[in-house]
Amino acid sequence: MLRNSFYNLLGLGLPLVVALAAMPQLIHMLGVERFGILTLIWAVVSYFGLFDLGLGRAITQELSVLLAEKQEEKIPFLLQSGLLTLGLLGVLAGLLLWAGAEFAASKVSYQGDRAEIYNSIRVMALAMPAILLTTGLRGILEANSEFVVLNIIRLPMGLFTFLGPLAVLVYFDNSLIMVTAVLVIGRYIAGFAHLYYVLRSFSHAWSQRCVNGAVLNKLLVSGGWMTVSNLISPLMGYLDRFLIGVCISAAAVAYYVTPNEMVTKIWIIPSALTAVLFPKFAAQIRVEPENAKRLFKQGVCVLFCIVYPITLVLSTFSHEILSLWIGAAFAEKSQVVMQIFCFGIMVNCLAHIPFSAIQGAGQARTTALVHVCEFVPFVVVLSALAMSFGIVGAAIAWLLRMLIDTALMFKLAGKLVGRFEIGFVRMASCIAIVSTTYGAGAIASPVVRGVLVFLSISFILAATKVLMYPSARIDIVSLRKAFN
Repeated sequence: MLRNSFYNLLGLGLPLVVALAAMPQLIHMLGVERFGILTLIWAVVSYFGLFDLGLGRAITQELSVLLAEKQEEKIPFLLQSGLLTLGLLGVLAGLLLWAGAEFAASKVSYQGDRAEIYNSIRVMALAMPAILLTTGLRGILEANSEFVVLNIIRLPMGLFTFLGPLAVLVYFDNSLIMVTAVLVIGRYIAGFAHLYYVLRSFSHAWSQRCVNGAVLNKLLVSGGWMTVSNLISPLMGYLDRFLIGVCISAAAVAYYVTPNEMVTKIWIIPSALTAVLFPKFAAQIRVEPENAKRLFKQGVCVLFCIVYPITLVLSTFSHEILSLWIGAAFAEKSQVVMQIFCFGIMVNCLAHIPFSAIQGAGQARTTALVHVCEFVPFVVVLSALAMSFGIVGAAIAWLLRMLIDTALMFKLAGKLVGRFEIGFVRMASCIAIVSTTYGAGAIASPVVRGVLVFLSISFILAATKVLMYPSARIDIVSLRKAFN
């Protein structure tokens, strides 16, 4: 589990490092306006990626179950039905993006040639079939636990996303259309690479046509509920910054979003881990529930042991980090917000485990309904706190949503995999105790803060190890007898 998660972390994390180095060069060569257009095109393509209707993850869930139950005869129906549907959805998404390109270009405030914008969008529209098919092919490889292969593909393609456009600008032509064309080529290369490994692993699944309406209907129902979560959750994630911009000021958005963007990058850690755990949960919750329960417990503890030290250090030294990165004046306005985000991210990272367990058990409807029910109360609380307390109030509203969402996910997952060993109430108490360590940032002396952070991390991680491995607890009675 840890090895495959580490591979995923490399595949997700290294492109981010390259992006930090490449983006200033892209901005310099394209210009601020044209680089902004490129990021908008990326955002539109990402949004149209929702046209997969959750089928990629649904295929992972269903295939994991079939492999665990050794129902080999049903695999061709699943793979062919799922991939054919994704291909058709990709064509539909591409046609819609192509048709709407000129309208989208007309709505952008741009001083240059608008033909360059809509032609670039149309070029990217050609990539939609490859993008959606790749989600299904990736889901198949994840179900088969081929994470080494996935990251052999993901890492170079992630690097290519930034280095490819940079190479075009340096060696060929300063053209936005050429940049998008290179990105499209990269998408198709990635798609064919995934296809090669899927054909190699499931060569028996293509000998005859096996499209099945019942299988497809099951995938669409499961994937549809996953899509609801994929729509509502990001919407709540972006709503706070828009509300701050409308109700407070654009400058307040910068003070709020900058620490948020920094801290939420930690989400790649649970993403790397749950990509491995999701097919395991799907395979074992029904077949080997005790193994699923053990994986659940270990996943939560391992994730906590990784994320807690990172977020505590970021929280405790938030003023110094923001001062070095942006400036002391900026740090004064964003320090408290960053501390709130650090604690919220630590808690919410843990929620990725029960979220994956619930969806792995085929209960995507449950997570979707949770997010739908959270939406309106979150909007009300966010509006009230932001209007009353500014960006700190908005951050508190965000934190409350993280806490409630995590509590609900653990409560619901308990019905599927059995209660987490230390119990739900006791775990909530542990989180409350851990939250007190995030107050070290209020101490003036950096040395004292550093000592407290070291002691907190040492004590909390030692306690977590005892909870994770009960056999490691010291038996005082036996120890006294041995001494005597």
